[in-house]
Amino acid sequence: MSSSAKAIVTVYTNGPSCMACTQTKRHLDRRGIAYTELPLDEGNTAAAIELGFTTAPVVCVSIDGVESSWAGYRPDRIDAIARAA
Repeated sequence: MSSSAKAIVTVYTNGPSCMACTQTKRHLDRRGIAYTELPLDEGNTAAAIELGFTTAPVVCVSIDGVESSWAGYRPDRIDAIARAA
């Protein structure tokens, strides 16, 4: 990916009591990665389960049209976004 690649990141969270959600957002902030936070509410939870995820946070990333997603706190994946974007 080129150094001008733009990452679009959405983080679906269970709110401030979710430690993995908080760690994920902090790591994104430290790496300077912009993201949109959305609550895992009735509609979003069904979509996350359909993707095969049952734990929060659910992180969805698109970099130059290449999409990926994962659940839980994954600092390695966040670092990879920072390198790619």
